[in-house]
Amino acid sequence: MISRRKFIGCVGAFPLVGAGVAFAGEKPLLRIGVLTDTHIGKTRSTCGRVKLAYDLFRRHAVEMIVNVGDVADYHYPTGYAAYRKTVEEAYAGVSAAERPKELFVYAAHDYFDYKGNSRKEWAQHATEAYAQMQRHIGAENGPYAQGNIKGFPYVVLPQVMTGGVDFAKCEKMIADAATANPGKPVFVFAHEPPAGTTRCGTGHPKKRAIFNKFPQVVNISGHTHGTLAEERAIWQGEFTSVNVGCLQKWGSGRSGAVGYSSPAMQNYGVLIVDVYSSRIVFRRFDVRDGAEYRAENPWMIPWPFDSASAPYSLKNRKDIYAVPYFADGSMLTVEASKKESGGVLLTIPVTSGEPRPFVYRVMLDRLDDEGKWSVHTRRDFIGDVWQREHERPAKYEQEFPNAYFEPGRKYRFRVAPVNFWGREGEVIEVEFAAPECNFNSEVVWESSNPMDECPLLSNVTQKTLQPSDGKFCKLDNHYAWFVFPKGVWDGEQGTRFRLVADIHTIQKSEPTWTLVLVNAQPWKYGSGRVCTPGGDSGTFRYVMDLSKKEASHVYHLLIREGGEGKLRIERIRLERLPPA
Repeated sequence: MISRRKFIGCVGAFPLVGAGVAFAGEKPLLRIGVLTDTHIGKTRSTCGRVKLAYDLFRRHAVEMIVNVGDVADYHYPTGYAAYRKTVEEAYAGVSAAERPKELFVYAAHDYFDYKGNSRKEWAQHATEAYAQMQRHIGAENGPYAQGNIKGFPYVVLPQVMTGGVDFAKCEKMIADAATANPGKPVFVFAHEPPAGTTRCGTGHPKKRAIFNKFPQVVNISGHTHGTLAEERAIWQGEFTSVNVGCLQKWGSGRSGAVGYSSPAMQNYGVLIVDVYSSRIVFRRFDVRDGAEYRAENPWMIPWPFDSASAPYSLKNRKDIYAVPYFADGSMLTVEASKKESGGVLLTIPVTSGEPRPFVYRVMLDRLDDEGKWSVHTRRDFIGDVWQREHERPAKYEQEFPNAYFEPGRKYRFRVAPVNFWGREGEVIEVEFAAPECNFNSEVVWESSNPMDECPLLSNVTQKTLQPSDGKFCKLDNHYAWFVFPKGVWDGEQGTRFRLVADIHTIQKSEPTWTLVLVNAQPWKYGSGRVCTPGGDSGTFRYVMDLSKKEASHVYHLLIREGGEGKLRIERIRLERLPPA
């Protein structure tokens, strides 16, 4: 066994020598393959990435495979059967005794639409739906499971159960595993990450409280639809937690990128966990060709766990991780947009060298009549850190429609590349006058006092009002619904609308609220999710477009997720746009 001091020295050397060289010839005591959020459909054709993942796991001779939940997008019996056929194909010619052990985590999407037409009824049938899923997919384990493989204990916890998750049982399972296996890591597979351990996704406070009691917990989760390229996907505090992201699409409002519903991006990442007596190594792979992400510097944690020296604690990484930078002479360009809705097209150069930016932060400032600049809006969009080198763009183009501007008024863009921990590199900027626009939209409703004219509800069915101090409404981590005047959403299927809202938010911590337009019954999203900033934002402008999915749909502005804080909607304009 190597000493902790020697281990830390090796960790520092890995960027130069690589994991394979540093511990050449030493074989892991256990190798685990992990995939999550596969969101398959009803047919075999939707299992393509699952097949690639299992093929990769077979090549690497993993001894256990865990799908950390949301196996299917909805409860699809034929999809689960297709998943099993895909596994059989990947391990054709391998006897049952020689195949890796398989575990499944039971999560919310796998009971969706099992019974009942109303979304709020689905969870009532979760336990029954999981039993059917287990049968169709051929799973060995049920929602609660614990065991031991090659001397290492594991625990599987469900996300939701009919009547609620038995958290006392969850804690006892972990405690029993820890007591029976002194000095060993306890691998806990749970779909939703514990609160405060990832950038994206709300996280589960009860799981966090339980895991905090057991420093030997190594939690592996999914749910967030993040990316394994994200350095904040590994977290250490009272215990260790790794978020595997998804094997489907990621981003799309869950990335923590403020002010913009970034398009969903395709994800192909899976995790291989190598367990040694003195360390645990987390290796990240692209299932398309089996390439290992940052093979020269995998995530490694020394064992036994020591929170004081944990290499992946936020305090040990946030201030020392380098910031991305633009090359000398880099410039922004602004020109009138050629799109029908007018506005401007902002062109942004990519950064130079390493590290690559997690996001680019675009601040749009407005010059007022007194000659003072103030922040008008902010838009973060995902950088190229998650892409392979040959996939990275040569530049970025961002459209800002006329709804952000007054023609002739002076504005300024400031753009900074940002690392995983929110630290900005040097800013580049450009000033411009907003162009004229002849876009003919119809103003359906407009208000400079929308919160006096319309209710903000904590329960859209029971019509319960959010508490207010007379200026701001107080919000917690439950949903809040802004209800528009009757008739403003009238229109046939395909009718296009644009919401322009000036909103002031005050939030204490991450994750922050997301905004989305929703038809409540049946539950259907009309727009993408838009993240709000932390702290005291001042007044930010948000622009959200939608095309009606059904003529009968009536949309509310849903403020969801996040924590405690205050919100005031200062102005709103709803426009009906010309046909596309």
